[in-house]
Parts: sequence; structure tokens; C-alpha cells
Amino acid sequence: MFKWKKAAAALAAAAMTVAGAGCTVGSGSAYAMTIDGEQINAGIYIYYSYASYMELTQTLQSQNSELDVKDDNVVKEQKMDGVSSEEWIKNKALEYCQRYVAIEKKFDELDLSLTEEESKDVESTIDSFWDTNGEIYEKNGISKNSVKSVLENTYMTNEVFLYYYGVDGEEGTTEDDLKQYYEENNARVRYIKFDLTDGNGEALDDAGKKEMKAKVEDYLGEINALKGDEDAMEDEMDNVQSDYNAYVTSISEEAAAATATSATDADGNEIAATTEATTVAAETTTETTAAAEESAATETAGAEEAAETTAAEESASEETTTTEAAVETDENGSEVTTTTTAPYANEQIIAKVTTKENTKEEDVTYNPCKNVYDYVFGDGQKNYGVATVVEDDTAYYIVMCRDIKERMTEDDLWTETQQNTVISQAYSDAFEDMLDGWTGEQKVEKNDSAIKKYDAFKIDMDSSSQSA
Repeated sequence: MFKWKKAAAALAAAAMTVAGAGCTVGSGSAYAMTIDGEQINAGIYIYYSYASYMELTQTLQSQNSELDVKDDNVVKEQKMDGVSSEEWIKNKALEYCQRYVAIEKKFDELDLSLTEEESKDVESTIDSFWDTNGEIYEKNGISKNSVKSVLENTYMTNEVFLYYYGVDGEEGTTEDDLKQYYEENNARVRYIKFDLTDGNGEALDDAGKKEMKAKVEDYLGEINALKGDEDAMEDEMDNVQSDYNAYVTSISEEAAAATATSATDADGNEIAATTEATTVAAETTTETTAAAEESAATETAGAEEAAETTAAEESASEETTTTEAAVETDENGSEVTTTTTAPYANEQIIAKVTTKENTKEEDVTYNPCKNVYDYVFGDGQKNYGVATVVEDDTAYYIVMCRDIKERMTEDDLWTETQQNTVISQAYSDAFEDMLDGWTGEQKVEKNDSAIKKYDAFKIDMDSSSQSA
């Protein structure tokens, strides 16, 4: 799924939330504007206007969590991008409408079509929530056909995007280009985290940190003694992980025992003290790129995401260590169960952090921490197959990078889903610029009275006031 399909779902959800207020903004078949000769009906404009309102309030809330965005008067007092909230909503709704028309025309010009599966997706999506929300939508001046048109347009956007930037598309994208982009923006890593805390979860003193560092360096020596034998190094890291997990459990039990108190029953007899120990496993994150399609930011048809960007969001999604059981028969005909574990279950694919303009460093979360991230995309790329210790304020890490190219096969990292994700990541900005070029040449004729009538601030956003 590309970003614009994801946007469709997000935009539909936003409009549903607003429409769920149950008030009536307008009805009838008046047109809000005409763009290059194509009329934008009231339902589509109201839809985009509501979505713009929601985008505004969500952005304001992310910038100031104490702001009461449910109070329209408070929202009206705010500014966004140097203009008033009311003006910003109108501008954003206009932008959505212009892109809607640009895609409709380009889709027809290129003689593109939706697949049967995509058409079915549109129908099922519309039907699934119209049964529940259709009446309220219509009270707000939004018809089922209007919502369907918006949803279809996001699918059309995806097809136009692929026409230009898909493999062997109009812009000359090749699979080798995509592979290079992925390899340059992702790293293959395995790490073990050693927390600098005691059995009670309290921070270690200097002596405790020194002792932990010595333990970690001993582990490191055992791992690197096997350098050159990848399987042996992986097995040793498994052993280190297990040993450290056991250590964490033991100090937790000791801490619990030290704080346990005895008690007496009603007759004054002593009751044996009970302790509760928490078994804390060290952090070993395992990931696969199969689910990485969700990492692309939603921009074209949906609301822009908040400025905060995390390395985890830009990387492949986590997966659990998978073990498959198979029943076979031995030479005597008896059933024998064998198990196999995913070969890279303890590795992680970490992606480079991408942030929006003016994002503050403190708003960026690195996976698993800034120091490890910097090593992985720095010296780690020069030292494949060699483990090293990376220090952080709250933990030590044993980190080992490997060559991601070794896993670039269609049954591992380089799946069709991953290729589609990379296309979106690599070329979405270029496509945004292309869209801006198309909309910049449009002739727009606004129906000011209709736009005023469909003011998003006339909506009662409190769902508790919904009328029957």
C-alpha cells in the first residue's frame, strides 16, 4: 500500500469523526468552486473542509497539549503558517480540491484505470461505514457519492504516481535504483542492551557501572574471539543474552528477598516471608522489513503527520522470533517433531531518521538510542562482523553490524511490498513537486457565498450533542 491509499483511510476517518457530530452545515447541489472547468460539488468541498479543520486542530494540539481545541473560539484565535486558522482551513481545503482535479484530469489523460481489486476495495470501504454513518453524513451535506469520489481519487493518485515513478516508469526508475536507495538508508544490526540499574531498578553508582562495564567487555571478548565465523558469533551472542537475562533475574530476586518482611498470623505465629521477583529480559529487538510499507509519511491526500519523527517509525516493524514446527516420520515410521527458527530473528533493520523541516532534535527518538544509531550509520558500516561496545547514559550496548546486501533477496528483505515502500519513500517528494506544478497552472473560480456557507467552524464538534 502506498502513502496515498493510507491517506484515504486517514482522511475518511477524519471526515467520519467530524460528520459524526450530527449537525447540518449545508445541503443541496451548490458548487463551491470550478477548477479548470470542473465543478467541485458541495459534498466534496465540505469533506475536504472538515478534514482540514481536523488537521488544523490536531496540529495545534501537538504543538500545545494544553490548548483546548474543542473550543472554536480558542482555535479561531490561533495562527498557522502565518495566517489565521479560518484562512488556513480554506487554503488547505482549496489545495485538496485542486489536487483532486489535477489527479482526475491526469488519470484520464494517461488513460489509466483502477484494477478490479481496487474498485472492490473502494466499494467495500464506502459500504462498511455508510451503513453506520450515512444519515449523519447526509445531514452535513456529504453524499455517499462524494465520499466515494474522494476515496477513488486517492487510488487514482497512486496509479498516477506509479506511472511516473514505478519501476520502468516514465521517469526511468529501475530496480537497481531502488535497491541502492534502500541499502543506503537502512542498516542491518544486532545488539544486546545492558541496563545500568540494580535489582530494584535504581541507577547504578560509579562502582556498579565499572563492574557492569567489565562484564560487558568480557562478553565482547568472547564474541569477537570467534570473528570470521558468523554462525559461531551469533550463537555466542545468544549465549551472552541468556547469561545476562539470568543475571538480571538473580539480582531482581536478591533485591526482592532483601526487602521482604515476615508477618504473624492471628495467634502470633510467624508466617514465612514471601518475595516477588521480576524477571527482566534484556532488550533484543527483532525486526523484518516485510511490514515496512507503513513507514512512509502520509502527505498527499491526508493530513500531514506531526513533526516528531522516530527512528522506529522509519524502520521496519518488529516481529517476534518465529519458530515453525514440522511433523515428520523416522525410519521406523514414528512421528518426529522438528522445529526451525527464523535465521535472522534477532537482527534488526534500522532506517535512517528523516525529519520535517524545523523539527527539534529533542523531538526525535532514535532506535534504540542516539549513540547506537550514530555508530550504526557511522563506523559500524566499516566494521561488518565485528562487535563493539557503545555507551549510553542508561545502558551499555554490544552492537554488531552486518552487510545488508547479503539479505537483499525476494524471499527476505527485498519483497514486492518492500520495493513498493521504497518507491514511495524515494520519490514521494518529487511527485509532490510534480503535483504542485500541475495545480499551479490551474484556473480557479471560487463561489464565495458557498464557501462561506460551508464554514467548518459551524460544526458542533461535541458528539454528545448529536441529534437523533
